[in-house]
Amino acid sequence: MTAPPAPPAFTGWLGDRVPGLTPPLRLARVGAGQSNITSLVTDADGREWVLRHPPAGAPAGAHDVHREARVLRALAGSGVPVPTVVAEGADAGGIDGPFYVMDRAPGAPLVDESDASACTARRRRELSVETVEVLARLHALDPAAVGLEGLGRPTGFLERQTARTVRNWAAWGEGSAATPAWEECRRRITATVPRQQRTVITHGDYRLSNLLVRDGRITAVLDWELCTLGDPLADLAWLLDDWRSPQEPAIVIPRPTRAGGFATRTEIVDAYAARTGLDVGDLDHYCAFTHWKAATLLQGVLVRRRSGSMGEHGALDLRSLQDSVEHLLDGALRLLGR
Repeated sequence: MTAPPAPPAFTGWLGDRVPGLTPPLRLARVGAGQSNITSLVTDADGREWVLRHPPAGAPAGAHDVHREARVLRALAGSGVPVPTVVAEGADAGGIDGPFYVMDRAPGAPLVDESDASACTARRRRELSVETVEVLARLHALDPAAVGLEGLGRPTGFLERQTARTVRNWAAWGEGSAATPAWEECRRRITATVPRQQRTVITHGDYRLSNLLVRDGRITAVLDWELCTLGDPLADLAWLLDDWRSPQEPAIVIPRPTRAGGFATRTEIVDAYAARTGLDVGDLDHYCAFTHWKAATLLQGVLVRRRSGSMGEHGALDLRSLQDSVEHLLDGALRLLGR
């Protein structure tokens, strides 16, 4: 199916900034992301770029794509593979609000079990190792050395994330049947907060579906909109939440590791601890926090899907979304010792 033509204004805008671009352009929504909108831009010669912008109706300051572009520019050449930003704009080229365009990096993400099944068992193991290596490499960067020392406050990461999660649930959770479990999670999570061992650049959504892979190797890390200065174990816990085995129940967001053949969670944790030297003794608390935060974010997806602001692309079953919110909260309570 041929992608629809891009608006003429956007073709002219990008043509002024990308040498050698050959009109006409075509623009097609891609990915199953539930936050910023991602579209593939293709010119008449088959060259490709990626356009990122917030969904229609997003509040000013939310889904800060220009901040994401700043992170990508800063990480270029750092040893953490990222796409190259080629242009940024706002309310231009026929696109409302802020946006940026980056080169399309080679490779494809492992979004679900079928993508993972296409990889050999050996490549799944190798990818497991490299996934930890790239995360550890990110966490080893000196924020000041790459110009990101002002990306966030250096301390109190979990406390700030907790406060944001509470605000988000207040906005999205009204009338939810999951509120009692959510409140009990909040009470237990805030009762004892682990000491932050280091302040690092955190990705915020580090998982296989945000990694481009070619021939079993990671070619780019995508979706940096949640990147900040924070606690490295929060990033590790987020990855572990995504790293589900074939024996675990599926939730509404696909988990490619359920195809099997990947390293176990224990192996991931051991490799990360060996690479970073961090104490992972409080990891269950971080994993519980991750479940609680993920449940809150899925509640936001549920609200946006009900409102229609995300359109039909990547649509999720609303009942499955609700079930996943409840499943994640139940998992958090188990980790917290219900």
